[in-house]
Amino acid sequence: MKKVSLLLILVFTAITISAQESGFSTKAGRKATFARNGFWDNWFIGLGAGGNVVIGDSNGDADLLNRVTVAPTIQVGKWYNPYIGGRVKFQGGSLHNFFNNATGMLHNKYFGVEADVLWDVTNYLGKYNEKRLYSFIPYVGIGGALGWDYKLGDKEHPGGNQKNFTINAGIINKFKFSERLALDIDLSAALLKEAFNHGGTKSYDGLAAASASLVLKVGKKTDFSEALLMEPLLEDLNNQINKLRQENDRLRNQKPTEVIKEVVKDCPKCPEVEAKNSFVSNVVFFRIGSAVIDKGQEVSIFNTAKYLQDNPGSKVEIVGYADKKTGTTTINNRISEKRAKNVANALIKKYNIDSNRVIVEWKGDTVQPYAENAWNRVAIFVVQ
Repeated sequence: MKKVSLLLILVFTAITISAQESGFSTKAGRKATFARNGFWDNWFIGLGAGGNVVIGDSNGDADLLNRVTVAPTIQVGKWYNPYIGGRVKFQGGSLHNFFNNATGMLHNKYFGVEADVLWDVTNYLGKYNEKRLYSFIPYVGIGGALGWDYKLGDKEHPGGNQKNFTINAGIINKFKFSERLALDIDLSAALLKEAFNHGGTKSYDGLAAASASLVLKVGKKTDFSEALLMEPLLEDLNNQINKLRQENDRLRNQKPTEVIKEVVKDCPKCPEVEAKNSFVSNVVFFRIGSAVIDKGQEVSIFNTAKYLQDNPGSKVEIVGYADKKTGTTTINNRISEKRAKNVANALIKKYNIDSNRVIVEWKGDTVQPYAENAWNRVAIFVVQ
């Protein structure tokens, strides 16, 4: 069992590492990105019971009620993102094996542990919805089983205790009652070596089980925050800005049409007004937990720099924000500051805008300029 326990730890660690990638392609082809979990987020614990049936040898000849044994179950696990989770499941009780056309029954006690990889197919194929009533979750895993106290009828069997490596698979039918509480109907199967029941002609036996467990989500967070990638939105916004700039250039270079002026006596001369380019506020969006300016966002900084170069009397205020559903107030305040300062530095250092013309401010998550949560990971330009 020591080797099996070590293997379970390694498997669970591998699940944790591999599940850190938060981007997934959905059925519609859009890539969804989710906030990385904190260590204590989206854990769950479950307690339940069910029935076991050994499959193999002469068990099929026995009465079903004699074959079924009760098995308590305990599970502890974590969802790493809306699609992939991992858990450790413990179960035990007793097993009944039958021989000689079901005329003899071998009774033993057992304890099993397994590490499983969970795949939420419902969230993967459909849109992620934490409030969904039903979820279909298949899983696979490996584990180990320990058998002892073998008795053939009323007599103790001389074979001794047995240790066995197991391969496990199953389906969880999850019915959600509330944000934290759900009912898991778990249909599972495990592969056991024949030696586990001290005899028989087959190489392996199967252990089929059905159980019901109440599962409680624990931790600070019980859901996942989705961040829509901003490239399509930014492309559209920048296209609009570039069209306005082209229209400004066209109007600036257009030859004036002849105008017949009617002179009115005693009409004071109107002061000339300096024509300025119109300006549409730019934005720079950021990924979750990041203050790094993505390549696709640099066009917004370029457009603002071009405006400031064309209008030397103007200043720009850069205000950094963070979304309220991710991180703490302290973290969000710090990251919104970094976002604003990084954008300001790009204007000053890359485009040689005088630092006296660039004002930096940050608001953390105290102000949310957009109703869409993901859009609030942003730095906004305000021309003065």
